[in-house]
Amino acid sequence: MKFRNKALAIVALAALSTSLLSACSRNGNENTGEASESKTPATASASPSSTNEASGQPQASSLASADPVTLNFFYHDTKFDITGDSPILKKAAEATNVTLNNVAPAGGETAQAWNLMLASGEIADILAYSTAELNAIASQGALTPLDDLIDQYAPNIKQFLTDHPDIRKSITAADGKIYVIPFVSDGKAQEGWFIRKDWLDKLNLPVPTTVDEYYTTLKAFKEQDPNGNGKADEIPFFARNNVTGPYMLLPLWDAFRGANGVDFRIKDGKVSFGPAEEAYKTAMTAIASWYKEGLIDMEIFTRGNKARDELFANNTGGSLHDWFASTSNFNTTAADWVAGFDLQPIAPPASVSGQAIETTARSPLTTGRGWSISAKTKDPVVAMKYFDYWWTEEGRRLLNFGIEGETYTMVDGKPQFTETVLKEPAVVDYLIAQTGAQIYIGGWQDYAYEQQWTNKIALAGAKLYTDNNYIAADMLLPAISFTAEEENRLKEIKPAIDTYVTETSQKWYMGGADPASGFDAYLAQLKSLGIEEVTAIYQAAYDRYLQL
Repeated sequence: MKFRNKALAIVALAALSTSLLSACSRNGNENTGEASESKTPATASASPSSTNEASGQPQASSLASADPVTLNFFYHDTKFDITGDSPILKKAAEATNVTLNNVAPAGGETAQAWNLMLASGEIADILAYSTAELNAIASQGALTPLDDLIDQYAPNIKQFLTDHPDIRKSITAADGKIYVIPFVSDGKAQEGWFIRKDWLDKLNLPVPTTVDEYYTTLKAFKEQDPNGNGKADEIPFFARNNVTGPYMLLPLWDAFRGANGVDFRIKDGKVSFGPAEEAYKTAMTAIASWYKEGLIDMEIFTRGNKARDELFANNTGGSLHDWFASTSNFNTTAADWVAGFDLQPIAPPASVSGQAIETTARSPLTTGRGWSISAKTKDPVVAMKYFDYWWTEEGRRLLNFGIEGETYTMVDGKPQFTETVLKEPAVVDYLIAQTGAQIYIGGWQDYAYEQQWTNKIALAGAKLYTDNNYIAADMLLPAISFTAEEENRLKEIKPAIDTYVTETSQKWYMGGADPASGFDAYLAQLKSLGIEEVTAIYQAAYDRYLQL
């Protein structure tokens, strides 16, 4: 009964978390064609080589228990039914002697399944969920601190965290302890600028390299009929993400809103709220002018995820800022729609101050997911040894590529997906459904898995951005941890701020109000809503991160 009372208290805390994942959907995967909206801010990038390959450290035995052990674990996915019989979990059981029994119900909402488990008091041995949520219940004593277990029983995880200290900082909770082994994404470049090269060639225009040149290009797209149909129907700039897409233009005026859903950035060494900066007023004034001139899609806030399909199919879309892989694929799909279609990634146009930067990045902790060991687990040592298996070369390959001989074969010592996998339109979904590979457990993604189904144009675009250091990683707020009190306070006041910024910005964007004349009143309202307190909370969390 005592544990049940604590569980009910944990449920109450969980309901207040600002970072609750409403579903374990795979919308964040580039493969699905969905722009990610659930990512955490960027932090240090992980190398694509495995922990053991990078360190040269011999791998410990994969056996986690001398005798067969079954551990209950919680993993909920609204789209896929992940059970202990999932092929990668069965293969891991053969290697470790640990079988997982998923206690999460199939289907339904993830948050509901999570809260029901907590309320029941029947807490699973292993909990795979949102890092923020896991840290929140850890503050109530529901989880086992992992620091000593990592040091003693997880040599591969320990080596990884030693090699990637910024990731160790980001997964350290506000009390200074580690409770979550994260799912670590791989790769650096996420999104970039694209332009219709066939339209540039038709109008004898160079690739734009500055904000002024980009304006001239969009103006030409609007007025000079590059699609050749005799109609003024071209849409020079568009986006498919209704929430963040319209604001991908902001860096052209040195302004910032987080593409990953966090509007705070690092400026002059301090946390700064992008939508309250002077540059935001300048940018919104300029963007509103572009919108009025018809250089931006009139339906940019409503067209939605099929914007690329629609505007490329009817040959009206000219330029956008989007994911490299899925956007580059339109050079294949749109070839059936438009003769000579040529969509190419370009460097970020330099801003009004001359900065050519990219404010999106693949954060190693982009999913905000991981797994933890419950405080009621009978043998946390076995659980930790099991966790460590997924960080061995064998375990990492299993998590990324699935089952050898079924989804991949070894070619020249490296895993190579079979043709059956590569011909799938949604590779990640196929891997999860068939094997369980790429599920969000504590493990290390390998970018090589994505490179195999990413076309050459996308790979060249990503290389362009990484080789030229366009990604402004030092500007992006790393993944930080809040105390339970901070989480509660953010829950109370931040939603009203977010709503006000969103509604006001959209009004400015579409010409419903003037940002130049209304900015002072806007700042005053932000202050009354509590932006100074929210900024102070983020600053305190960032300061703790720096002190680790």
